[in-house]
Amino acid sequence: MPQFRHGIYGATSEAGPRPVPIAPTGTICIVGTAKDADPAVFPLNTPVLIAGSPLKAAKLDTKGDRAGTLLPAVEMILAITGAIVVVIRVDEGADAAATVTNVLGATSAEGARSGLDAVYNVQAMLGHKPRILITPGFSDQQTVATKLQTIAERLRAFAYVDAPGTTETAANTYRQLFGSRRVEVCWPRSINTKAELVPTSAVAAGLRAKMDNTPWQEYSASISNQLVLPIIGTEFPVDFQDGDSSCLAYILNSNQISTIINDGGLRYWGNLNCSDDPKWQFSTHVRINDIILDSSTAALKWARDRKINKTFVEDVLETQNNFLARETRAQNLLGGQAWADLELNSPDVILAGEFYMDYDFTSPGIAQAITVTSHFVNDYAKAIFS
Repeated sequence: MPQFRHGIYGATSEAGPRPVPIAPTGTICIVGTAKDADPAVFPLNTPVLIAGSPLKAAKLDTKGDRAGTLLPAVEMILAITGAIVVVIRVDEGADAAATVTNVLGATSAEGARSGLDAVYNVQAMLGHKPRILITPGFSDQQTVATKLQTIAERLRAFAYVDAPGTTETAANTYRQLFGSRRVEVCWPRSINTKAELVPTSAVAAGLRAKMDNTPWQEYSASISNQLVLPIIGTEFPVDFQDGDSSCLAYILNSNQISTIINDGGLRYWGNLNCSDDPKWQFSTHVRINDIILDSSTAALKWARDRKINKTFVEDVLETQNNFLARETRAQNLLGGQAWADLELNSPDVILAGEFYMDYDFTSPGIAQAITVTSHFVNDYAKAIFS
């Protein structure tokens, strides 16, 4: 029997679309060494947040000898932009091989993580999802770059790695070891204002974070052709001439290796990752897909375990379509649309507690090649006698 009621009662409807926030896309996670770091600030194998603070970064070197790989790389990033950087410091081993082992890290039987394995702790410990992964000074080792690639695949992140060698041939040989759309190879190393060699992966990471945080550029913009102000040159000269397919910059880019050119200033040069699928060859297209997908799934947490009815379907689809429309207005997409496929969402599927939403989208193209054609005609000679 219904409870007796007399009066006016208020209730709040939970129907309607929800906003879709985009979490920070430019969080950089860097793994490396700094033997003279303040251990209280940077304990070993522990993710530590540097929120654009050069003062905190300076604690990576308490003796002033600039030992290790972390300080120059973090300085480079912060000189490019005030990025969110997560540092994971590992111990230097007795020799180079032992140090690489420490960088690779492991997960103990008790669940303690070290080295690159500690990247999996970043979000749980700091609340930031690592989007950009680098190990400058070590990613020129195949074992390290391969593990970085594996982590990037699992976290839906992007890794910049450095090719070793003194020639483009050696760099290309290294690049051929990878086939992931989440890996971009850089060569050669850059020279900072202290005349130190800094792996260009740190430059790429800094530029990526800078573009992500630049209005009307954001995660959909390429970092190629961006000036790199905190460097004075490259380890080896990279000749460049627009339209010249024999220059070194062209050869590197054609082999999916990004580099630094001097063209009205030192510029990062390259758009391509290591994908063997042409559909995903542009690094920006991979990141756009990742960020749209991650944002879409995170924004539907409210819908979990709700009743699947007409209102539910309308709210889910409207939420997604509003999000795609917003990102189109922000020029991160050219367009997109969400729908519920009737064949996938049959009555049996719905009653089993499952719901399927599909969406499509189109990423902006990248103007990697612009052709200008001249036409020599005699038509305008008539102006002499007009």
